[in-house]
Amino acid sequence: MDLVFYDFETTGKEPHWDQILQVGATKVSKEFNEIDTFEYRSRLKPGLIPSPFALAVNNTDYAKLIKTQCSHYEMLRKIEDKFTNWSPSIFIGYNSINFDEEFLRNSLFRALLDPYLTSRNNNNRADLLELLRTVDFFFPDTINIPKNKKNKKTFKLDQIAPANSIFQLAHDALGDVIATKQLAQLVSQKKPSLWQSFLEGSNRSLVYKILSEERVVFLCQTYYGKTTAISGSFLFNHPVYKFPVLFDLNFDPRELVELNIRDLKDVYIGGQRFLKFVKANKGPILLNKNQIEDSWFFNSISINEFQKRSEILVNAKTFQQRLASMLLDIAEEDKQNKELSGSQEDIMAEETLYTGGFPTNKDQSLKQQFRNENWSSRYEICKQFSDKRLSYFGLRLIYEECPEILPLSIRENINLSIANQLKSLNKEKWKTCEDFYKEIEIIENDPNTKLNEFLLELKDIRKYFEEIYNEKA
Repeated sequence: MDLVFYDFETTGKEPHWDQILQVGATKVSKEFNEIDTFEYRSRLKPGLIPSPFALAVNNTDYAKLIKTQCSHYEMLRKIEDKFTNWSPSIFIGYNSINFDEEFLRNSLFRALLDPYLTSRNNNNRADLLELLRTVDFFFPDTINIPKNKKNKKTFKLDQIAPANSIFQLAHDALGDVIATKQLAQLVSQKKPSLWQSFLEGSNRSLVYKILSEERVVFLCQTYYGKTTAISGSFLFNHPVYKFPVLFDLNFDPRELVELNIRDLKDVYIGGQRFLKFVKANKGPILLNKNQIEDSWFFNSISINEFQKRSEILVNAKTFQQRLASMLLDIAEEDKQNKELSGSQEDIMAEETLYTGGFPTNKDQSLKQQFRNENWSSRYEICKQFSDKRLSYFGLRLIYEECPEILPLSIRENINLSIANQLKSLNKEKWKTCEDFYKEIEIIENDPNTKLNEFLLELKDIRKYFEEIYNEKA
């Protein structure tokens, strides 16, 4: 399968509220021979305030932000067309599963396009950052990992690339793509076995196959910047969330198999987290003992004891049933706690990709019609959606791209809604004008800033916002 390396530069960190400003991507063969490459940039969407911090990092000036000819919706359509033409492929980024993928999914969702573009049509997805962490954990010094001012390893792409003699145009989408591709090629040459596991982990079906065949698997997980290894044995799929559940073989199952559900739960909630979870759709890198037997980690464990514990678990069917019941109880309690806390109250349409359900067949058909029609016909389609979110997104798209076709009352309502959101003085989920001003002040007052020219750009952008949104208000 071919590989697609891609990267986004964005207006901020919030995929529900920020937007993609630039995309870069390249398609290569499994031997890393280039097949195709593209780069697109879009202007700022109406009704969105960017983060000055983000603009400073990705060097987005007034002209790029306001005057770029391509709209955000037009760019998304180009991405959709190109990624569809490149399918099936393995889509690879750097910190992409938690960042770029979420931006892509949420952006496509709000544009009434397919949010699962990189995981459907036989596509797979993987994250090179996780591979580098895994390689460095088991085989340190394979890849040069620089250290920050606190003498801790840093996996930031703009630092790890030059540390390995890869020179890039940092914080530029295509520059980051090239650096990611070259790092991937370096790992594939130095640790071909781990590279193969990385590719296999991108395929959800292969993840389940590996878990069912290997009695003991090893993988890395990172929390708050600290990477640790899990030595686990697959038990079953979670009774509610359906992802694979592993028993952590650092714990002895013989001390637990006779406990009832209540006691198991007390032990587990009390801090002995003997169960670990694998997100099968997020590119887990599963290794067997042969792949790590020449690592420092292999010498720190008792593989024979782990294999004995795994054998106990295979035959302990009643114990597995109790564990499944325990997880079901915990999931139901979590659900009740969320309901009692009222956490659903303030969820807005932009935040409902994973919680609002899938469109009906009728709405799916209407989405396709919306995609294919001209702007003058799309307003009538918006009135036919049964899912109010889709109507809302459709009207906002028309407002952004061709507002003159909207009835005046609807256009004025959207104008007022945007002005109220952006002129708010409260702490909001999205960036407000006030947030924008405060971030400019922070940059301006930083004694280490070398962005004097860019500050003038930010002030021009601020003036533009004041003119636009004061008028709307």
